[in-house]
Amino acid sequence: MKRSVMGGFSLVELMVAMVLGLLITAAAVSLFSTNQRTFALQQAMSEAQEQGQLAMRFISQDLKLTGYMSDQVAATRLAGVVTSAVGGIPAAADGGAGSGRLTLSYHGEADCTGKTLTPAALTEIINSYWVDGDGNLKCRGNLGTDNVTLLQGVRSFQVLYGVDQAVDGVAFPARYVTADDIGTSPVVAVKVAMLVEKPLNSMDGADQQQTFYLLDHEETVDAGRTLRRQFQTTVALRNYRWDEI
Repeated sequence: MKRSVMGGFSLVELMVAMVLGLLITAAAVSLFSTNQRTFALQQAMSEAQEQGQLAMRFISQDLKLTGYMSDQVAATRLAGVVTSAVGGIPAAADGGAGSGRLTLSYHGEADCTGKTLTPAALTEIINSYWVDGDGNLKCRGNLGTDNVTLLQGVRSFQVLYGVDQAVDGVAFPARYVTADDIGTSPVVAVKVAMLVEKPLNSMDGADQQQTFYLLDHEETVDAGRTLRRQFQTTVALRNYRWDEI
C-alpha cells in the first residue's frame, strides 16, 4: 500500500520569498520615483525654456518697432525709448522688486495688451515691461489701464541701454548704461536679461546659495528645489534720429 506525500513550503522558504518580493517591490518603487523626478525636471526645463524664449521674443519684436514714426500720426512726443514717467506709467528705472523697467514708444495700431483704438488706426503706442512683487513679468500699454502677465516666476528683469556718443553717421553703442545715465545720448541698442525659476518640489536637494550675473546686476538666491534659467538678448534699434547719430 502507497502513502500520499503532501508537499509544502517551509518557514525559511516563505521568508526568503517575502524578502525577494520586498526587494523587487522596492526596486520598482525606486525606479518609478526616479522616473517621476526625471519627468518633473524635464517638464520644468521645457516650460522655462519655452516660456522664457517666448517672452524675450515678444519684447524683442516690440523693441524693433521702437522709434518708428508715421506721418499719419499727430505726434505729441518723439517716439523711442522712454525714461521718464508718462501716461500713468512710472519712470524706466522704477521696476520694483530689484528689477528694471523697459518703456518704449512707436506709432502703431495696438499696444502690448492687444488694445486698439475704435475704429483701429495708427496712433502713439507706449508699452512698459516690468516685474511685480509676485515675480510676474507684466506689460501695460497706454491705450488701456489693464496689466497683462507675460510670464510667471521671473526672479529678476534687467535692462541696459546702448548709447551712441559720437555724431559720425554710424549707429554704434559706445557703452551700455542704466536708464538714469542715458542723458541726451541717442539709444541705438537695448540689452534685456531675466532670470526665470520653476519650483521642483519633488526633487531632492538642500538650500544652496547661487549667484547669477544679469548684465550689471548680481542676483543671489539660496532656495533649493528650484530650477533656474537665465535669458539675455541684445536688440539693435532700427528707428532713430539720424541727425543725432
